[in-house]
Amino acid sequence: MLFRGAVQKKDPLHTATIGTVKNGVAQMRTVVLRKTNTVERQLYFYTDIRSAKVLELADTSTLSWLFYHPKKNVQIRAVGQVVFHHQNDIALEKWRSIPSYGRKTYGTRRAPGTVVDESTDDLPSLWQTNSIDLSDTEYAYEHFAVGLCTIDYFEWLHLQRAGHRRAEFAYVESRWEGTWLVP
Repeated sequence: MLFRGAVQKKDPLHTATIGTVKNGVAQMRTVVLRKTNTVERQLYFYTDIRSAKVLELADTSTLSWLFYHPKKNVQIRAVGQVVFHHQNDIALEKWRSIPSYGRKTYGTRRAPGTVVDESTDDLPSLWQTNSIDLSDTEYAYEHFAVGLCTIDYFEWLHLQRAGHRRAEFAYVESRWEGTWLVP
């Protein structure tokens, strides 16, 4: 399901809620699931390297994920260790696949979450045109990062009228071990 979520933009699992911790308080936000590597147990997302989530994960690299598929009534929770790829081969490969409109997210002058006096998109004027040249967006690569999270634990919950089902899986000694749980 997560593989399909990464490749199909209209799939409900294409976006996920991720959780970090700041000053003992859960910080939740939505990210786009960009890639799933089932062999390596990895989930990928893109972010601005200046974002709060990156700073929060500097203290502990543990990242929590929450997915929900409303038509299948399936919830998936996952936990793993995240590493950010910034200005390296992995980041450059992903950056080259992003069209100009997608690069806009990383083009703000100031870091995401910076307090400002009035509402703004904080983008340079070059973004005001409908036909921006891809080469004009290269400056934003400086802010682009790929989050790569290696999953060590996940939980599956299937909600159904006949009775819910729940299971957990942990990666232990090079293999998955699972068990059923009371829903």
